Amino acid sequence: MRIIYVDVDTLRADHTTPYGYHRPTTPNLQRLADKSVVFDRYYCSDSPCMPSRTALTSGQFGITNGVIGHFGQAAQFRLDAGHAPEPDRPLLGQALQFGGYYTAAVSVFAERHRAYYFHGNFRESIRATANWGDEDAADVNRAAIDWLRRHAEEDNWYLHLTYWEPHTNYIQPVEWTERMAESGPVQAWPDAGTIAGHAEIYGPRSALDLNYTVTGSGKSPVPHNMPDAITGRADFEHLINGFDGSIAYWDHHFGHLMAALEELGIAGDTAVIVSADHGESLGENGSYAEHGLANEPTHRLPLVFYWPGLTDQLPDAARHSDALLYNIDFAPTLCELLGLRIPHGWQGESFAAAVRGETLDSREYLVLGHGAHTYQRAVRTRDHLYIRTYHPGCFRTEWEQLYDVTADPYLTTDLLDREPELATAMRSKLAQWWHTYAGRPGALPDPMQTTLQTGPTYYNDPVRYARHLRDTGREHLAQDLEQRLATLSIPVSWQAADRPRTEALRARWMQVLSEGAQQH
Repeated sequence: MRIIYVDVDTLRADHTTPYGYHRPTTPNLQRLADKSVVFDRYYCSDSPCMPSRTALTSGQFGITNGVIGHFGQAAQFRLDAGHAPEPDRPLLGQALQFGGYYTAAVSVFAERHRAYYFHGNFRESIRATANWGDEDAADVNRAAIDWLRRHAEEDNWYLHLTYWEPHTNYIQPVEWTERMAESGPVQAWPDAGTIAGHAEIYGPRSALDLNYTVTGSGKSPVPHNMPDAITGRADFEHLINGFDGSIAYWDHHFGHLMAALEELGIAGDTAVIVSADHGESLGENGSYAEHGLANEPTHRLPLVFYWPGLTDQLPDAARHSDALLYNIDFAPTLCELLGLRIPHGWQGESFAAAVRGETLDSREYLVLGHGAHTYQRAVRTRDHLYIRTYHPGCFRTEWEQLYDVTADPYLTTDLLDREPELATAMRSKLAQWWHTYAGRPGALPDPMQTTLQTGPTYYNDPVRYARHLRDTGREHLAQDLEQRLATLSIPVSWQAADRPRTEALRARWMQVLSEGAQQH
């Protein structure tokens, strides 16, 4: 079997044609979906980029594999020692190689995130350009199609392709943005009143700080595709047109990839699986064009699964599955479909039955974790989403939230105080999950707990950001951020400090002594 896994960074499922989007963003993906199984409730266990791809290829939650964030100890994959992989905990690509498959990737992911263990999945890794990310789909295609031409006559290979559209910045030619703007209206939510209220939600990639970075000007680097800020409906529509244009641009090149398979005569016996590392918030919880929360739009993924000779024979009724699934389920699914051993140490569960058109039992709930811009974990049942914040980073988010996603898909009404029994039940599910993976003999420490003193501060420094809020006339929001972090501001070292604090300690002691003198 030949297999191509298409990994589209930041592809939000409900902005694609197979998931019912009203704009024609992905006609080529729809053509694939017409002979595939589409999974409606497929979620990354951990977000964003680095935790998600690590979970996908390790078959384990971040709480176990060690990667829940993007830097420091929160991004350290727990490698096994020795001269060969741990037999019960190989990477997906290693398991495929044990089964006789040649594995290759066209992806800059390992270099972009210094996730060099990712290379362990592949015998051959190709960087399409000298960039560290944000490659154009045309460049990825150039390398991918060249690889396909060289291996078309061979069998039993697995090719992983990473595309960067529609991750910000939206770098596609403006005509794609204009084409989407002309194709249909932007969704009605958020309305002008909601957007005005989002001025009180602070944080990078919030309405007024859409382009805030520690080094940037705060202006959009791609003004033709993305506004400077979200101050009204026109700005929001500009943002969505850019996002949709980026998706359409990727789909255009995906069509070229599929045409190459036809040209090479291998389209009929090559499995093609399309998914993403995470989605994107587009106003939900006050977050715009960012994947910084453990919420529904960030964690829900598209999954279009074409398996020749199998999914193309299914009746239409079997072409959708609404079982609650994780991306860590993908590795055991692939192994089952290929007749390979499923390693004991993987934590996902195969959904191969749904690929075959059979009934698949659904989990009662999922637990989702985010660790790059905030530290959050969430519980997702069929209808509800409970979010627990452990560290807010620089973003205004509450310590606990509860939503009815079915009735309230944009997460506008927090039910935490209205539904105390439901909130208690969701807390219990989160505790049960945590004790399963971090509270038993042999479990390693939860990296979200062991790195709380530093927290998700790689991309944005709270002190600098509070200063920015004051500099832009938002003193009350700066105070709110500082109050939320007040309980986190007294460092207690449980190991050797990683940097000296001499001046800070001296200044604090001078302040304490001065306050004491004033009291007497």
